[in-house]
Amino acid sequence: MSPFLLVGLGNPGSRYANTRHNAGTDFVLEAKKKYAFELKENKILKSLLSEVLIQEKSVIFAIPNIFMNHSGVSLRLLKNKFNVKTENIIVVHDDLDLKSGIIKLKSGGGHGGHNGLKSIFEHLETQDFKRIRIGIDHPGDKKKVNKYVIQKGKKEEKIDRLNCIDKGLSIFEFIIQDNWEQALNNLNK
Repeated sequence: MSPFLLVGLGNPGSRYANTRHNAGTDFVLEAKKKYAFELKENKILKSLLSEVLIQEKSVIFAIPNIFMNHSGVSLRLLKNKFNVKTENIIVVHDDLDLKSGIIKLKSGGGHGGHNGLKSIFEHLETQDFKRIRIGIDHPGDKKKVNKYVIQKGKKEEKIDRLNCIDKGLSIFEFIIQDNWEQALNNLNK
């Protein structure tokens, strides 16, 4: 049976810790606390990862240890190594198109200009994977985006991101039990 692969997108290194762009990384770090697992570096797979059994489902949690714009390299390596079906891939990422404090699920669709997703599309040669999108808001000016995403933001934003992560973790098990509709319903309550 194909395991699930949950990948939290972000940039490596302390300089980027807790920034808006690292919402996916933060999701995996919070999952680590909830499910009590350790992340181990795998240089060949270009990731920090752990394989965990949750409700009798094998779940690989991973944080690519390469920059966001190259996330697809790591994802392809992980998918191939663990023989993961595309429909069992869940990518958690920040989303400029969602207000801070909003979390949404998405299956398939475009990249919306997100460079991490562009890289994944290119390396997996598909868009048909699941996503947990964490809103970080938009700075209002396209020219400010690159600087904006690598900033930590105001205290309220950090609280918003943590609340989104908690919501995402609360519905995560519905996703791995192939109950997408229940996950959507619970998230939108």
